[in-house]
Amino acid sequence: MFRRDGRALARRKSTTIMAAAVAVLTAGVTLAGAGAASAAEYDYPAAVDPSSIVVTATGSSGAVSQWDQVRVDAQWSVPDGAVGGQTFGFTLPQEFARAGMSFSVPSAEDPSQTIAECTVSTDAAPVVTCTLTDYVNGRTGVTGSLWFMASADEQTTVSTVEFVVDGKITRVEVPGGGIGPAAPLPTEPQKWSWQTDDGRIAWQLTLPGARFSGATSIVVDDALTGPGAGLAEHHNTDGQLVAWSTDLDGNDYRTAAGAIGAWNAGGTAFHLEIPGPVDADRVYFVKYFTIPSSQAEGATFANVADVNGVTLNDREVWHVTGGGDGDGTASGAFTVTKAVTGTGASTVPTDATYTVHYSYGDPEVVRTIEVAAGVATPAITLPVGTVVTLEEVTPPAIDGIEWGAPVFSGAGIAALDDGSARFTVSAGATAAVTLTNTATTKPPVVPPTTPATPSNPTVPPTELPLTGDSSLAITGGDVPIGALWAGGAAILLGVSLTVLGAVRARARLRQD
Repeated sequence: MFRRDGRALARRKSTTIMAAAVAVLTAGVTLAGAGAASAAEYDYPAAVDPSSIVVTATGSSGAVSQWDQVRVDAQWSVPDGAVGGQTFGFTLPQEFARAGMSFSVPSAEDPSQTIAECTVSTDAAPVVTCTLTDYVNGRTGVTGSLWFMASADEQTTVSTVEFVVDGKITRVEVPGGGIGPAAPLPTEPQKWSWQTDDGRIAWQLTLPGARFSGATSIVVDDALTGPGAGLAEHHNTDGQLVAWSTDLDGNDYRTAAGAIGAWNAGGTAFHLEIPGPVDADRVYFVKYFTIPSSQAEGATFANVADVNGVTLNDREVWHVTGGGDGDGTASGAFTVTKAVTGTGASTVPTDATYTVHYSYGDPEVVRTIEVAAGVATPAITLPVGTVVTLEEVTPPAIDGIEWGAPVFSGAGIAALDDGSARFTVSAGATAAVTLTNTATTKPPVVPPTTPATPSNPTVPPTELPLTGDSSLAITGGDVPIGALWAGGAAILLGVSLTVLGAVRARARLRQD
């Protein structure tokens, strides 16, 4: 055991050779999960584009054999409004397997930021689950890629394998037309190594019995190479060694009976003996794990084994086994809340709605939202830096209410002279805009008064009554006769004078 600070405990227990189960003792790269593939449930089950899934061989031949590693690539995207903690993913074919693998998808814009954390389950058909981080909050157009290494654990003569995306099967081509049989076992001693899904390095000695024919036992002394000269430190922590054998075809697995070995106190070397007689028709295997001090790309680890005088060297160069990239446009949002004030506010119906236009961009985009008093609209998301103009359409006509000029307010909101407002969208922030209208009670309108019509109207007389004392005009019948003659004489005198004047005027005209 090792403490968390990496220093060995003072005492270590002797190692007991572990019994080898068939699935554990294969020379494969990874361990396949035992359970059936579970039904995957995601927030965004259709985020992965089925047509983008590609399987690539990692070997130089371009073909895939059993136990080879393959690379899986895919493109993905999530809708606007996605937030940290939500998930997407897909299911691998049963021919592939990983065991508890995890990897990160960094931001393409800022690789120090992670946009999604992904895991691959240990099911027989492994489930890939990617969980978005808070980095996506408030971003639009979030999209990206992912990739990871898988193991071709099962042979198939079919040229395609079945992935499951959004509950639907997608068949993907396998390089070389299928997964062929594993390479034959070597006829000379070899040492292999590979990265495991849980972050360790697996080391395996492959020892053909024919190479040690006649030996009374197989004796292994293995020492890990210390740091320096371009090599990184690694060590064993579980104190375990696994020894087994197969026939020459890689079948008929048997535990190496009587084998015994132990690690040193520092977990940097071990001694192991497999008692004879050594069977020339079998191949012997020894497997163990070390913990790397670094999982940086390109970190190199090594060890050297002496097997009955035969020296076996191996190096393992650490490679990142999963990744990708992703990004989206940083965005912000705004909401609008209506407020009604003034002497008539209490008489305005509470369910009245008000229309607001917001516009932005070049060419200009104009949108309409409906606002109710005291209720914020759903957040409207726009890219960071977008300049938004708000303008209220004329409020609804309400009897007895006179509307004042609209007033937009809020942090960062600039009110304009024409009653509109303007603001700039900020990253990750939601601007809370308040639109205030003043409702004033109008005085009641009083119609002009019309005189009342009498119920029994009196018909005016055709002649005015006369009395002796009346100041009104009187008829001639009541005038004294002397007065009438005097008046007549006056009238005649006036007519005569007028005629005489006219005669004299004509006489002068003739003389001239």
